[in-house]
Amino acid sequence: RALKYEGVCESVLYGLPFIIKPTSCWRLDWDELEINQHSFHALCHSLLKRKWMLLAKREPQNPSPTWNIVVHSYYVIIPSDTATLLVKAVAVRELLLPSTFPALLAEHPESVHGPVESALNSLEVEVAYNPLHLKSNLYKYLKSMLYKPLHRQQAQPRDQRPERHQPKHVCLLPFKAKATVAPLLMAPSPAHAFRPAAVRRDSCERSLLPKEYEE
Repeated sequence: RALKYEGVCESVLYGLPFIIKPTSCWRLDWDELEINQHSFHALCHSLLKRKWMLLAKREPQNPSPTWNIVVHSYYVIIPSDTATLLVKAVAVRELLLPSTFPALLAEHPESVHGPVESALNSLEVEVAYNPLHLKSNLYKYLKSMLYKPLHRQQAQPRDQRPERHQPKHVCLLPFKAKATVAPLLMAPSPAHAFRPAAVRRDSCERSLLPKEYEE
């Protein structure tokens, strides 16, 4: 289906655009490539001459047999003088929100129409828009953000420093502990401890002496 160029509002176009250009596949013969190239250029020229754009309908290539309802999407194909076609998605009934816009008034007061016309006449008019003529400093901004040096944190005054939490003192309550081991035996007195050794020493000396000295 074909559409008049002035009959399509930009507000119904959405999404990222696509670009169509003639194929240059090496599998095709040279004659087929040349015929396809000329046919594509003729289509662009005819659409520009008629001020038309094409309305295309996309259908799934391999629909599943279990699908009862197939969802379609629609696109408009816009011609250009660069031997390419611009493809943009167009809104359908399910994507539109109810809205009403007032119609444009046919006549305006001269007190308002005159200043507007003089302001528009003072503007510089360009034949076509070229994005290479405008610069937004995006790369410089990203470079300054990515390569920004890390500044050391300045020392804060003592009165502005965050207070450190002092450790809380824990009060230990006195308690009685019970012994869980058996008490140690008391050590014997020195007199009792060395008495057996003395007795053993006397017996040893008596056994080494002859019998005549023992008497």
